Amino acid sequence: MVEPQRRTELFALYRVAAASAGALGALAAGLPVALQALEGVSEPASFRIVLWGMVGLRLLIALLFMLISDKVEAEQGRREWVNPVRLPSSSRIFTLSGLFSLDQLAGAIIVRGLLALWFVERFGLDLASLGVLFFVAQIIGVASLGMAGKIANRIGLINTMSLLHLPSGLLLICIAFSPWAWLAVGLLLFRSLFDQIDVPARDSYIMSVVQPHERVAMGSIHIVGRSISGTIGPTLSTGVLAAIALSAPLVGSALVKVTYTLSLYFMFRNVKAPQEMRAAEPREE
Repeated sequence: MVEPQRRTELFALYRVAAASAGALGALAAGLPVALQALEGVSEPASFRIVLWGMVGLRLLIALLFMLISDKVEAEQGRREWVNPVRLPSSSRIFTLSGLFSLDQLAGAIIVRGLLALWFVERFGLDLASLGVLFFVAQIIGVASLGMAGKIANRIGLINTMSLLHLPSGLLLICIAFSPWAWLAVGLLLFRSLFDQIDVPARDSYIMSVVQPHERVAMGSIHIVGRSISGTIGPTLSTGVLAAIALSAPLVGSALVKVTYTLSLYFMFRNVKAPQEMRAAEPREE
């Protein structure tokens, strides 16, 4: 358990760790090639070593989860499944989950592979340059995640999730119509500052605006909605690309993202997390 005032910063730390581990995982994709350089390690053997290493890491993760005490639970005692529709905050849970699914759809429309294809076809960038570009963009994204907690504590969770995230969609439109490669690259790197900055605030917000016994339902429905949107996005972007133009998925993703951020702001700008309301109360002298 953590104090509500520190919840956003804790989620920011978690996201930084996850993004950093993801970057290391991407680098580990080259392990089979490195192993093949060793004497006596064939190509099939190198892949088997990596796969068994992944199995070992999964087992280690499972063991670590088993060691977690039940004291981390918000409520102790008997726990029974409750129909999410019957929860007091069901309307808020499903509305927020729907909005966040819309955001996930926007992100899934422009998966990294499609963005790489766009740079190759539009400006002729080679794969080596794209690898460096996406790596730098990810580093910038990790840095913004590190600042997200403190920013959210200063300007508010909803403002961070909406207004500060809004440039991500607007810059994507600018990238789609950029006439020069250097400008598109610069805009993409600048966009990396805003693309993930809303994530810790979102994680904190959904755990704050529902009652403790509703958090499991909120988290579960949120993840299910985003998962469904994530599977639809790539198929949708491929169809739009084939039917309209190469830049159409970028513009479509941007419009969906802008719609999400503005809808979130106007629908929930007055719904503050309890810790924000307490912080805004005048202190007694």
